[in-house]
Amino acid sequence: MKRVNIYLTDKQIERLHQRAVKEGIPRAELVRRALDTFLAWDDPTYIPSPRPQLRNAHSSPG
Repeated sequence: MKRVNIYLTDKQIERLHQRAVKEGIPRAELVRRALDTFLAWDDPTYIPSPRPQLRNAHSSPG
């Protein structure tokens, strides 16, 4: 994985933070998931990288 810098609006940062807190995952992981969704939107051959196991993740349903 490589580090990338991006510019976001204040509103985007706030919404991203709210969602990260709600989901219990880092903002960077949300950005990666959003990018994977965007890249797969019209390209059925795009296969996202496996998602990392996060501290809060559970192996059994809720």
